[in-house]
Amino acid sequence: MELICKASAKYAPLMNEVCEPLFELLRQQSALEKEIFERDEQLESEKEKAGIPSYQTAPGWKELMKEYRERMYSLLKPNCTDKLLSRGYAGQYGNPQKFGYLNGDCVVEFKMRYADKASVETHYTKAGLAQKHKIVIRLTDGRWLVDELYYGFEKEKSWHSSGF
Repeated sequence: MELICKASAKYAPLMNEVCEPLFELLRQQSALEKEIFERDEQLESEKEKAGIPSYQTAPGWKELMKEYRERMYSLLKPNCTDKLLSRGYAGQYGNPQKFGYLNGDCVVEFKMRYADKASVETHYTKAGLAQKHKIVIRLTDGRWLVDELYYGFEKEKSWHSSGF
């Protein structure tokens, strides 16, 4: 990961204070997503061995999704604003994980123009397609909380709003 500071000299010293907890949160989110994906794969394998048709839900899948949602909420609630959580979370999981690229080759830009708001943009390639995320973090009651999440493609100038 290459970290680039695009904040003014006034705010540049805050880069680690903002980015380190954010990256830790995203890595934990990825680890949970990976675990749920692998457990879902196991349920699907057991379903196939039991002769259950592919169009039927695997036994235990609903419970797994409930657990995923509860654990994701526990992870996100202390680190995100209610505004962001209201956009949705734990609606998907996959391989590779949404933020799995942080452990590999990506470019991260830290931007800050105001004392209470920063943004972190990540640029990465997934499945041969150049993509990006923009994460807006706000200082709320003395804590940096993730407030907005966007995704996009490098060839686009616009961003698309997203939830976790």
